[in-house]
Amino acid sequence: MPEFFIESKKIEYRDKTDVLVIGGGPGGIAAAIAAARHGMKTKIIEKGVMLGGLATAGHVCLFEPLCDGQGRQVTGGIAEEMLYRSIEYSYNTLPSHWKKGVTYVENPENTAGLEEQVYMKEKGRYCTIFNIPAFALALEESVLKQNIKILYDTLFCEPIMAGNSCTGVIVENLSGRYAISCKMVIDGTGFSTAFQRAGGECVPYKGNHFTFECLDTDFEKMKKAIETGKMRHAIHWRILGWNPVFDDPNAPNEYSGLTAEDINRYALDSHRVALNYLQQNQRPDYALLSLPSMVQIRMTRRIRGRYEMKTEDVFKRMEDSVGCVSDWRKPGPVYEVPYRCLIDKKIDNIMAVGRNIAAQDDIWDIMRCYPGAITSGQAAGTAAAIAIKNKIGLGEVNQDQLQKTLSKDGVIIHR
Repeated sequence: MPEFFIESKKIEYRDKTDVLVIGGGPGGIAAAIAAARHGMKTKIIEKGVMLGGLATAGHVCLFEPLCDGQGRQVTGGIAEEMLYRSIEYSYNTLPSHWKKGVTYVENPENTAGLEEQVYMKEKGRYCTIFNIPAFALALEESVLKQNIKILYDTLFCEPIMAGNSCTGVIVENLSGRYAISCKMVIDGTGFSTAFQRAGGECVPYKGNHFTFECLDTDFEKMKKAIETGKMRHAIHWRILGWNPVFDDPNAPNEYSGLTAEDINRYALDSHRVALNYLQQNQRPDYALLSLPSMVQIRMTRRIRGRYEMKTEDVFKRMEDSVGCVSDWRKPGPVYEVPYRCLIDKKIDNIMAVGRNIAAQDDIWDIMRCYPGAITSGQAAGTAAAIAIKNKIGLGEVNQDQLQKTLSKDGVIIHR
């Protein structure tokens, strides 16, 4: 028989904010910046000690395309702003014909899919490889410029619910366990943890395959960097295990990412694969440079939402669109992101961003990436500000007002 210990203690409120963002990944950052720019006192809770999530701590250093692969920009706003922040302080592979302010490129020479993106030929889609630490520092700089408070090394524990509204959250860090009161919560956990613990309806993902991404170098790469005068040639973004380009049938698979045991198994499998590669390539001219500090699992759990994006929505006009995203894997498809995918059917003041939003299967794989995460994040932060100013729930936000505000802020609402 299991034994139980009943914990009973008073939780002190030590802080308050208008908008509380849980998770400092690209989607959460975009939400925080949008809310702050529209006058909200905003705070980010981050369990790590740097911003960026999978883009930085997770070592996924490819900023996926903001274009449709056929010469048209489809994603703008904070997503475009953040792409340029990713390359502001270091190297990049941004094609020369794409630059901020360009919305159409005549006959782009390379419209290939993921494989071309990974190798990053000089001409192609509106995307880039970036330097990880430089991006992390740039993101923090962007956030602090908006007077957003960051709480690092802090775990989200529980929402404090009053009926269908969240009035605050319980967090824990080295200062102990305490509460933060808030008016709106944005769930950027990547696991829909705030929604799930608030009683919202969530959908688990099954079938995550294994990918491990790290940085390494050798003398040949260093030589190329010296010859070209470009540091990016010295640093190699190495992908081990299963991924859409290099399919390793022997790699581990089937991770849910929804239990501590599963996360630990993923981490240990990652280290085992990395060690095996290191042992096979141990030589005087080779060095492994950096390992990720978080697991690189793709999809885990999302909200059910008031509407679920699906494959048939390609090129479909959504009357409540909050922005557009392309398919990062191939040229052509464009999706408008409905506001209804960000909100729950019953919870009044918690919003989802990134891979938490209501998007089915194949579309889930699109929305989890940076353009989708940031687009949904900007929409969430903007909607939160509108709701607070008008003292209404998220489901009552006027869509015309939201779209006009987002459009003014650079978002491409309809394709």
